[in-house]
Formats: sequence, C-alpha cells, structure tokens
Amino acid sequence: MLNKIAVRALLSVLAFLSLAISAVARDIPFDFVDGYILVHASVNAHPVTLLLDSGASASVLSLKTARRLHLRLGNPQPVDGVDAGATAFSIMPVTASAQSTQLGEFALAIDLRNAARLCSEPIDGLIGAGFFDGRVTQIDYANHRLRLLGCAPVEGATLPLIAKNGVYCLPVSVNGSKPRWTRLDTGCNDALHWVVPRVVAATSQRRGASIGFITDTSAETLVSIRLGDITLPHVAAALHCAPIFPGEAGLLGSEVLSQYRVTIDTREDRILFAPASVKTGD
Repeated sequence: MLNKIAVRALLSVLAFLSLAISAVARDIPFDFVDGYILVHASVNAHPVTLLLDSGASASVLSLKTARRLHLRLGNPQPVDGVDAGATAFSIMPVTASAQSTQLGEFALAIDLRNAARLCSEPIDGLIGAGFFDGRVTQIDYANHRLRLLGCAPVEGATLPLIAKNGVYCLPVSVNGSKPRWTRLDTGCNDALHWVVPRVVAATSQRRGASIGFITDTSAETLVSIRLGDITLPHVAAALHCAPIFPGEAGLLGSEVLSQYRVTIDTREDRILFAPASVKTGD
C-alpha cells in the first residue's frame, strides 16, 4: 500500500515538474537589422543567419547557402512574392535550430539577392510561418528576444488570427473601414501594404508557396489604422490596386509590429499587442 502511495506521489511530482518546465519561456536572441528579425542558427552544424518571415508560407534557404552546404538542387517550383514571382528548387529537407530549438524544416532553395538589397546583413534563408504553428511565441522587439511561452500573457489588445494561404492573418481597419484579413508579415519592413477595395481587380491564380518579403512602395499615402482597441493615426501605407495574395487585404509589417511586444498564440488563434518592453540590455 505504501509503495502505491509513493508511486502516485512520484507521478504527481513528475507531472507538476513537466507543467512547470513547459511554462518556462525559452528565449532565442535575434538581431533587429533594417526592420528585419535575424536569427543566428545552425543547419547541419553550419552557422547560418535566418530572417524570421511570418509572411512566407514556406521556410527557404538561399541558393548560395544551399550550394555552400552541398545540398543537391532538385525540381523547380514557382513561388509568389509581393509584385513578383520567382523560382525555387527542391532540396533534401534539412532542419535549422537555435538555442536547442527547432526553427523549422527547409525543403526549398531560392535566389534571395533581392532580399539582400533590402537588408544590410547577409541572409542565408527565411524562417516561414510554420515556425509559429502550435506555439505561443512572443516577439520582444525592444530586447531582441523571441520567447516561446507555455501560455499567452493576459495583457494587451487581443485580436483573432486565422490561417490563410499558408500564413496567418489578423483583422485590420484602415480609415474607419470594416476590418479586413491582413497578412501578419515580419518579413516586410514597411508599415502597411493595402489593397484599395474599390479598384480591386479579378483575383489572380496563385501557383504555390508565397514569400511576402519583397516589397514595393511606389504608391504611398498616410492612413489611420485600427488593431482592435489600438488606433494609429499616421501610418505610411503602400497602396495596391489588385490583391497581393488571394482573399487578403494586404500586409502588416514590422514598422508597426515593432512598436509593441507581440504575442502570436496559434493554439488559441489570437494575437496580442502589448506596450513595448523596457529595454534591459543584452
């Protein structure tokens, strides 16, 4: 009888410890360069610098990096970007990790020279939206930390998230309009890309994976946007006359996101915007 009680007590302690460990945040440091989140990671024991791009439906390596890692290029696949298309090549899937945390599987390689023109640091690949799947991820822009949490905090304005086109979208209102589903895009260093509804053309057929990294700001204006209870009165918006991606109103980028501590909770399908953290130093 005593042995059974001891076993039950031990199991209870182990269960408690498991819950406690799962609730502890795991931090992944990042560099914030030119409005982009850069994570120092490794692939096959080789160091790489990866850009966290929630606007990308697939995680990809650059062609240059794939060749450096001696990864054989396979069949070409079409990839859609903002106002641009590209060709990716299949590779033998590899996994990237940082701080003992898996960042995702990479099965495509693509020419990222356009991305290199926008970011002053070398980029070996993009960590796509799959990184957030099944996780509670907090982006602390002020302290340059990605935190993987056991549960979402209770603070901050809360908005719903939906999965669409392989990424995540949240409702954004522009100039008092009805909220429309907008791509959450950490790979866009602009504030907002917005499709003007009254001149929307017929939806084009998208062909495969999408990369929201490449941007075009040729037609900009200042708008007021609303994120739940938050109103931002003077936001630079790049206007588009046709859908960027099917069923989406545009892209919400890091110029807005970096003003907050952002928690992406894909377990409960929500996103939280809290006041930015006080910078504590590295």
